[in-house]
Formats: sequence, C-alpha cells, structure tokens
Amino acid sequence: MTFARSWVLFLAWLPLAWIFWEWSRSQRPVSLLLKGLSLFAILVALAEPVLRTDETKLAVGILADTSSSLSPDDLGRASQIANSINDARGRHIVRLIPFARTTRDAGEGEINKPWKLRQTAGESGRATDLEAAVRESIAALPSGMVPRLALISDGRENKGSVARAAWQARELGIPIDTFPLKGRAEPKLKLESVSLPSVAFAGEKFPIDLVVTSPVSTQATVEIAAEGKPLGKNPVTLEAGTNRLRAHAALNTAGAVDLSVALKSDSLGEVRFDQAMNLRRPKVLYMTSDAAENEKNLLSTLAAAQFDVERVTDFPKTPLAEYQIVTFNNWDLENVPAARKEEVEQYVKQGGGLLVIGGEKNIYVEGKKVEDALDRTLPAKLAPPRSPEGTCVILIIDKSSSMEGRKMELARVAAIGVVDNLRPIDLIGVLIFDNSFQWAVPVRRAEDKTLIKRLISGITPDGGTQIAPALTESFRRIVPTTATYKHIVLLTDGISEEGDSLDLSREAALKKVTISTVGLGQDVNRAYLEKVATLAGGKSYFLNEPQGLEKILLKDVMEHTGSTTVEKPLQPTVVKQAEILEGVAMETAPALRGYVKFIAKPTAEAVLSIDKDPLFTRWQLGLGRAAVFTSDAKSRWATDWVTWKGFDKFWTNVYRDLLPQAQAGEASVELDSANSELVVDYRLSREMEASLDSAAKIPAIFIIGPDGFQKPVPVKKLAAGAYRGRVNIGQRQGLFRIRPVADSRVFPEAGFYRPEAELTEFGANEALLKQVAEFTGGRFNPSPSAVFSATGRSIASSIRLWPGLLALAILLNLAELVLRKWKGIFGLA
Repeated sequence: MTFARSWVLFLAWLPLAWIFWEWSRSQRPVSLLLKGLSLFAILVALAEPVLRTDETKLAVGILADTSSSLSPDDLGRASQIANSINDARGRHIVRLIPFARTTRDAGEGEINKPWKLRQTAGESGRATDLEAAVRESIAALPSGMVPRLALISDGRENKGSVARAAWQARELGIPIDTFPLKGRAEPKLKLESVSLPSVAFAGEKFPIDLVVTSPVSTQATVEIAAEGKPLGKNPVTLEAGTNRLRAHAALNTAGAVDLSVALKSDSLGEVRFDQAMNLRRPKVLYMTSDAAENEKNLLSTLAAAQFDVERVTDFPKTPLAEYQIVTFNNWDLENVPAARKEEVEQYVKQGGGLLVIGGEKNIYVEGKKVEDALDRTLPAKLAPPRSPEGTCVILIIDKSSSMEGRKMELARVAAIGVVDNLRPIDLIGVLIFDNSFQWAVPVRRAEDKTLIKRLISGITPDGGTQIAPALTESFRRIVPTTATYKHIVLLTDGISEEGDSLDLSREAALKKVTISTVGLGQDVNRAYLEKVATLAGGKSYFLNEPQGLEKILLKDVMEHTGSTTVEKPLQPTVVKQAEILEGVAMETAPALRGYVKFIAKPTAEAVLSIDKDPLFTRWQLGLGRAAVFTSDAKSRWATDWVTWKGFDKFWTNVYRDLLPQAQAGEASVELDSANSELVVDYRLSREMEASLDSAAKIPAIFIIGPDGFQKPVPVKKLAAGAYRGRVNIGQRQGLFRIRPVADSRVFPEAGFYRPEAELTEFGANEALLKQVAEFTGGRFNPSPSAVFSATGRSIASSIRLWPGLLALAILLNLAELVLRKWKGIFGLA
C-alpha cells in the first residue's frame, strides 16, 4: 500500500489519542469511539492510500471474420465458436468485434445473445484485413484487465499484413488464439464481371448483367436477395465457355440496401456478388385542378409506395427532367400552352413517364384537324360527343313563390352550369313557369354564353304551379329544331294538375325527345314526375335539400345530350392481363360511376375497358411511357374504388410501370482485359441524338473507382447514335461507376464490377493462423474455455481506498448521531 500524502498520517494518531484521553471520563463511550474513528478515517482518506494488486481478470476480444469469402456454413460455425467462448467467460469480459475490410459495430442479430453473425455488406465486405482487425481490437479492449484476442477466420487476408499486427501484439504481451474456418469451396464457374446501376429508383425494375465462364454446358439458377431477404430465382442454361446473363430486380424501399446475386449450379458450385445500392424515391409532378381533400387517397397511396409527390396547380419553373413522372389530373389539356406540350413530348421521348387521369374538365374541341405535341404523346385521344351536329336542351324551371330564396338561387346556378358545359353549336332554351309560362331564354345557339347567363340570373320567383302548359310549350318548341339529341329537364318543387302530360311523354318518346324531371322538397307528386320521365326515356331525381341540384342537373344534361363525359355506374373489364394488374384482383373491383370517352390509338395497349370504351391505355414513346386512365381517382366517379382493397395496389403498379426503365441498356460497359481498359458504349435513340447538336454537347464524364480512383473519360462519336469512351484502370478491382458530372438521360450512369481477390480466393490459410498463434503466444484452435486461461499472466492494478474511507467516516457519523438522538427521533424523549 502506498500513500500520496504520507505526512497526513502523522496527524492520524490525534483522534485515537483523544479517544484514549476521554474514555474514562465520557458518559457516552460508544459515541466517543464512533466520533473518533470517523475523524481517523477522514485523516487516512486525506493521505490517499492506494492498494497495489495483481489483476488476473481477462478482457477477451473475439475477432469474427464476416467477409465475403466465407460461406453461410462458415458464418454459422463462427457464431457457434463466439457463443461458446461467451458461455465460458465466467467473471471475465468478452467483446464481439466483426470485421472484413475493417472492423464494424455489431449489427442486428449480433448484439443480443446468442450471437448470430451476418456477412458484412457491400464493398466493405469484399476484403479481409487481419492487420486492421487486430490493431483496432487491441485499441478497443478495456484497460485494467489482462488482454487477449480470439481470431475466428479463414486466414485469407488480401489487405494489410497480419505479421505487423502480430508483432505489435507480442510486444504488448497480448496472445492471439486462432480458430480456423474452412472458407468457400472453389467453384468451377468463374465470374468475369458484373454490370449494374449503383443508383436506381424504388420500385423500378433494373437489370443485372453477369459475364460467367463455365467449363461445360449445365443448368444453373440465378438467385437475387436484398438485405438477406430473397427477391427471386431465375433458371438459366449455361453453355461451355463465356456466358452473358441478364437478370432483373426491383426493390420497393428507398435508401442504401445490400444487393446479393448468386449463380448456383449443383455440379459446378456457386459464384456470388454483393453490392450496396442506393435506391432513390422517384419524384412525381402532380398537376391537378381538384381540391386537395379530394385527392388524399391517391396521394397517400403514392407516399406509402415511396414516391415524392409535388402537387401543383400550374406548370412549375423547374424543368420536367427533374421528375420521373408527370401527372395531369382532371386537367383541361387543350389549355396547355403549345411550348409546354412540346416540352412534355420531348420529356416522354427521353425517358419520362406521363399519366393523364380523367375528369369533368377534359373537354373535346370541335374542328381540331391537326394533332399537337400532346396529342402525339398520349396513347388515346378524347372522343367527340355522341352528337357532333349539336344538341338541343330546354330547361323548364318552376318560379312559383315557394321557390323563393335558396331554392331559386341554386336553380339559377345549376342552369348556368349547364350553359357553361354546352358547345357553341348546341341549342339552349330556358322556360320559366308559375300559373303561366314565359321564355326567359328563347331557344338559341349557346354562342353568347354571357348574355344567356345574364338572362338566367334575372329569373325571380312568383305565382303558383302549372306544369302541364309549360311542358307542352317546351315540347312544341323542341320538336322542329335540328339537333341529333333533344332533351327537356323539368325542375319543380310543387304539385300541379297532370293534364295531358303523360300522353305528351309517350309522344316525346316516339319523336326521340327525352324528358327528365327533378323534384325539390317533400311537396311534389313523385309518381307523376316519375311517370313523365320514364315514358319519355329520361330520368327522375328527388332532392329534399337543393344543395346537390347543380351536380344532378349537369350530370343529367351531359348524359342525355351526348357529352364526352359519361356518368353512370359501369363495371371495368380486363382487356389484357398485364403486369400492372398483378396482385390487384380486378375481379373484385367495384363499379365506377363515370368516365371520359377516349378513343385508343391503333398501336396503343388497352389494358382495361369500360362500356366498350378504353379505361386504361398505355404505350411506349421513345424511351418513356404514357398512359391514360379515363375515369378519376377521387370520391366522385371512383367513390367505391377509394375504399376498395385493390385501389392502393393498382395505382402503385400504374406509377411504377411509368418509371423510367433502367438505363443500362443504353450505356454498357465491358473490360478490355488485354489493355486493362474499361470500354463504355452509349447507344442513343433518334430523339436523343437530335438533342446533341455538336460534340460540345457531350457532357464531362468521369470514372470513379475503389481506393479514390478517379479519371475523366474521353467520349467520341463512332456513328449516328453510337458513342464510345475508353479509360485505363490497371489492375484495380472492385466497383467502377462511369457517370456525367450532371445527371443526363442521354449519357446515363453505368456501373461495372471487377471481382476482387476476396471473391476469387477459396479455401483457408490455416498455416497463417497457426503462425499468428505461435508467434504471439496464443493457441491454435483451442477449446473455448481455454481462452480464459491466464497461464500465469497478470496485470498490475491499483485500488484507491480514500473513497471507501470517506464513506466509512460518513456512516460512523450517522451511527453516532442516531445513538445520541435516537429517543428524540422515535418520540421517546
């Protein structure tokens, strides 16, 4: 024992002397003893005594190799060894340290016991650096205990030199016990190269190109997994010699993921490849004229499917190239400026996705003889109304005094809404009635809509209710008009004598005049109004409150006068079983309540139809895709769809189908092994070639490789639509990315993987592991309990006693206080 302030000990005898001096005279000798000993403990603590001992408690670092050279069986054995060592630790300390290219923190499954080791993902796992593992583990062991390392590995180091780390360990007196693993068996297949994008979009299908050499013809399987979870298997046939294989994968989550590709053959073994990929959330420009609350179902579906949606009500200032998909929802396509239409066309041709979702604002334009850029882009075009020659509509509006107030106000608004949706070639008339009738708007062309709406706005309520004369007048006036469709709508809130209305309705049906009736409130003759509508081939509607009048009136007029919009419940029909219907269960889809009539173009692919018209149509245009969904995705026509279980899956599939197809087919990379050069070939479509006016338009392209390798790639034009670049990479191994400085659809990013030594070396190097153990004083493949054998080794340790002495002094003081005051404390005084 040593003291930092030994001189204080000369004062320590004073409390003892005081106890001796006062003992015979003290009335409380026990209290005197406790007080004196407390003072003695304080003085000794001030001297800071330190007790020197030899510590034999071990701190063992378990170095577990988790590099790509290990097989699943090796990882299982390594986990078993590590857990056996941990089970035998007793009072000792154990720390698990996984490593490959370098050490890493234990991940999920490697923290909770029993430990289950997993392979190190991505580039970090494609090397084994025993030197870095030993050095970093020595630094990570806690101090004050006897250090020891247990190395579990196949001994196949390809980075650093474990000899240097072993020398350091021996100098520090740290033995290393080694446990050998078998390593992967050498396959007869040889993986020459792998090409895949290093960046893709969540949900996008991207290609993985493999170049594999086989000694004989055989059957094999390509297995793809992400984060250890299988994505799928593809059987392939290998021929003797070099084989070029292409597999596809799609991942639905965004962020960095570990992608694993294995080619397995029962007779020739297995070759595999692991790569970290970055999956970005695709951006959607969602242009809409609907209220935000009407779109929450579709937008929440896209958000759950990892899409970033930017909702706008006008074209943004940012270029369309920054988005992967552009959506027009319930948008008047004819009002899109010509320059914007051309921009959309070029956007799709160069790889963008375009989706048009229908709605009541899709308007057919008469007399349009030349297709514009947007017409050329879409796989379907708006159908002309069923009556290209024009229709005639007469509105009969009850203006009796009972219509005063809110009813008349909404009736005027509803009539104006009808006028707004008519074409200039259509005829419109508005007849008002009470005890008599009067033409508020005599039958005329719907050309001067401003004047017609002003006349309707001047209607005021007054008088009683006489329906039959007004109905007769309307029929008399509509019969001689020249129109393909002739339709009368009767709006009333009262009861009237029927007169000869039923006979008139029968005659109207014979002369192809349809009559619909709308009853407002409870005081209407429902049976009468229903008979009038039924006999004349129209429909009858009854509303207790006038709030829904505008929608009902507009719907009825549009349906009976040949509008492009069709509003009635209809069941979708599958025309072609396409991949976008996978998992949707279309047979369970409810009816849609309306759609916009489109005509599919001859070369378009019709997937769904409704009432023999196209519902969902798509096609490929250049490098991109365009699609049209003729109904809507909100609670108007799709009221029953938004609560249907297949809604989310359907729209997720539609949007993923429109994502830019992976661009590896447009940019391919090969290795010229004779010259150690990577050769990148770009193949451009005519549209993409046209965007390059000169060589100056070729962007600056760089290659980025392992260990900080970076070089510019000179790209030259070989022929129309063909460009090539070459760059020397020497003997470097690993993943190389060839990409322009700025994102470019014309010259997309491409990836090339040259297998590293980690994946081309097989078996184990037990000799190296034996040498490490022997050189450092460790043991080769010992029993787990033998790891904790100190073998006479100890480490000088010291224990500071002053904190304990101070604690003792406090306890003695408390005991003395309780002894002296215990009667008062417990109320016994």
